Amino acid sequence: MATERKEKLIRVLQIMESTDEKSPMNASQIVEKLDSKYTLGDIDRRSIYRDISMLQYCGYQITQCKDKRKGWYMEKHAFDDWEIKIMMDAVQQAKCVSDKEAVEIREKLLALTSNRGRSRFSHMMRPIKDCSDVVVEIGKYIEMMLEAMFLHKKIEFQYTEITNDMEKVLRRNGKIYKLNLYTIYWASNNYYLVGSHDNHDGLTHYRLDRILNLSISDEYAIDAKEKVGVNPESYIQKYIEESVNHFSGDLVRIEVQYTPDPVTNAILYDFAGRDIKVYKQKDGTYRALFMKMNTVTLAGWFLQYVNRFEVIAPADLRTAISKEIHDAMQKYEG
Repeated sequence: MATERKEKLIRVLQIMESTDEKSPMNASQIVEKLDSKYTLGDIDRRSIYRDISMLQYCGYQITQCKDKRKGWYMEKHAFDDWEIKIMMDAVQQAKCVSDKEAVEIREKLLALTSNRGRSRFSHMMRPIKDCSDVVVEIGKYIEMMLEAMFLHKKIEFQYTEITNDMEKVLRRNGKIYKLNLYTIYWASNNYYLVGSHDNHDGLTHYRLDRILNLSISDEYAIDAKEKVGVNPESYIQKYIEESVNHFSGDLVRIEVQYTPDPVTNAILYDFAGRDIKVYKQKDGTYRALFMKMNTVTLAGWFLQYVNRFEVIAPADLRTAISKEIHDAMQKYEG
């Protein structure tokens, strides 16, 4: 196949990737695009049919319209537009991703849809990220960590902490940390590194956005099995639940009393889930029963809405909330 023929076939594929069911292109339009965008003139319109057939033979999901005069379109792109929307929103909300990185990722995601799809996204307002605290390119660090795990090498870095004056400084005078990295975990809009140190048993974790001067060590990492035993994946998952997510705990039966209204109802439903059971009281208030995992954040959730919900049971949760309210009142009244 001559060089010109190869380029033309690739360009036809690129043109097809910009189409979808609602914006197909016929042979004449493809020829015009080849000339105007790629300066490939003197193209025989009939050769487009051969190119499309070749691409279909190679597995590309190019479909001809029922009305053949309208041409063809790419039936399946790498992602549907709704999937791209979800990924763009996740990137936009990620606190560890800078505005520059968010824009770059957005453009790459938009390149995976049709021209019509990109036009649909162009009407959506892009919120401004609060990324004043992002001082490193997280993407670069993630690439390095993926490579380190692939090569079974340790990583080295410095870690930051916040002083009493609310300044970010290097922890322990710039100490270099060496970590056997086992996984990178996403939680609460931040990435966490989970691994182990040579001189300590068990696992530890660090927030990626607090890491500086990351590099891949020349030393090979200690295998997770040597640190935590057989089935390390299960052990690491349990560690994440207990130490990173802080949501591990026993299920408890919770009973709350409240005065219903649309906002209160929505807040409780989102928190309790669809298995919630509600009962109307004689005084017009409601009581709700549901199961929830007993974690360190459970009392804190009810404190957010102390003016909406009164915890009736379990007694220890009610006591914990009462104590928090009492301690807070002492601070503000003192």
